[in-house]
Order: sequence, then C-alpha cells, then structure tokens
Amino acid sequence: MFEHSRRPIAHSVASLGKLRMQNAWRVEMLHASPKNRLYWITRGQGRVTINCITRGYGPNTAVFVPARVPMALELASQTQGLELCLPPDSSLRLPEAPFHLRVSNIESQSALTSHIEKIEAELAGRAPALDLTLMAYSLLISAWMTRELAKQEGSILRERAHRLAELFADRMEAQFRSGKGVADYAKELQVTPTHLSRVCREAAGRPAHALLTERIMYEARRLLLETDLAAREVAEQLGFSSAAYFTRAFSQATGRTPTEFRKPRIRA
Repeated sequence: MFEHSRRPIAHSVASLGKLRMQNAWRVEMLHASPKNRLYWITRGQGRVTINCITRGYGPNTAVFVPARVPMALELASQTQGLELCLPPDSSLRLPEAPFHLRVSNIESQSALTSHIEKIEAELAGRAPALDLTLMAYSLLISAWMTRELAKQEGSILRERAHRLAELFADRMEAQFRSGKGVADYAKELQVTPTHLSRVCREAAGRPAHALLTERIMYEARRLLLETDLAAREVAEQLGFSSAAYFTRAFSQATGRTPTEFRKPRIRA
C-alpha cells in the first residue's frame, strides 16, 4: 500500500533548453546526482559521457543515468528534449545500469514523451494524491525502459574493452574528495597510470587526470554557489593540501578565483 506523506517531491522535469540557460556546467561537466535521471533528446546531436565512457547522441535518444553514476551531457544550442529526475526508490524497478538507446519506433517515442509530460503536469498542478500519481507514471516509464531494452538488446552503454574506465569512474565518484591522484587509483586497479590514462582517453576522449580534475572542479563550483563554506573549507572538503593550492587549481580551471566565481551569488 502506498504511503501518503508530506515528504519533499523527489521528481522533477526540465527542458534541456532551460538547463542550458541556467549554468550549463551543471550538466556539461562530469558530476553525479543522488537521483536517477532520464534524458529524452528529441532534436540535436552531441556527446554524452557516462562512467567515463563517451558516445554520440542524435534525435530520439533516451539516456538513463542511475543515481550516483558520474555523467556529463553536451548541450549544443540546437539540442531539445527533457530531463526527468526520479527518486532512488527500489520499488520503481528502474535499470541498475546506464543505457543509451536510439528509439526509432514512433509509438515508443510518443509514449515516453506522454509519460514525462504527464509527470510535468502533475508537478505543476499539485492535486491530491500527487505521490500516488507520480508513482504510477514512474512505473509506466520503468516498464517502457524494460521493454525498449528488451527490443534493443546490446544497446546498453557497457563495453568490455572499456571496463577499466567504468571501474575508475566508480572509484573516482566514491573517493574524489580524498585528495588521491591518478597514480593512487591506478594502484588500486592494479594497472599503471599510463595504461589507465590511455584507456580513459580511448573511452572518454580525455585522460584520467582530466576526468578527475573535471569531477573535482564541478564539486568546487557547486559548493561555492550552494553553501557558505569559505574557500579554505571547500579546499579541505575536496582533499587539497592548502587553500592556496586550491585557489591556483580553481583559477586554472575556471579563469576566476573562488571569490570572483562567487560574486554573482553574493550580489543576488
């Protein structure tokens, strides 16, 4: 029996155009979310990186990213579509692994668009039994995913040759705040740093160091904008040996010091 509660709504729907206009780095830089995310791309083309594996996407592509899986999505100006965030609720029976599917069937395209738009309408209306309705539509989307994956066996974003990149992504997401470098991750994975970087470059188009730096710098941006932590405290949380070293690294990555990056938020 479903529980009626006053818990915060964990679902959300946003257009990709809106995401692009509001700090595109939040989507385009390597990051992870506590929620499951489904991207339904209806127009445009670009690249998406999931678990340090990069692939291209085109119109009518569905990309599913489970909670806490690192990802980055290019959002070119012509890209259109929707982002649906779903709670990490095991009762939804969502896929455990990410996937990247080109949906060619028009009925399947229409069904997914309809399910997402109905969730969007429910969130806007806030009618009674909202939690039940969101659960129902989420289950329909979960069923849609299961059926599409069954029809398109082999389209899941997992390749044996890139398994090392996936393992690196998993460990990086768990430990990127520790101050560990690529050599430390390579040692844990029982490979050389050179080999790890070569595999990452083949899988994601950039070496392991660049992926790790991008993940850390995303979190630095987020903490500076969403918290009142001093730059020194942000540096400590991200494993930097000193605030000065953090400031140099942040300035090199963004072209601005942490204080300059924060200024728009302070004025607002």
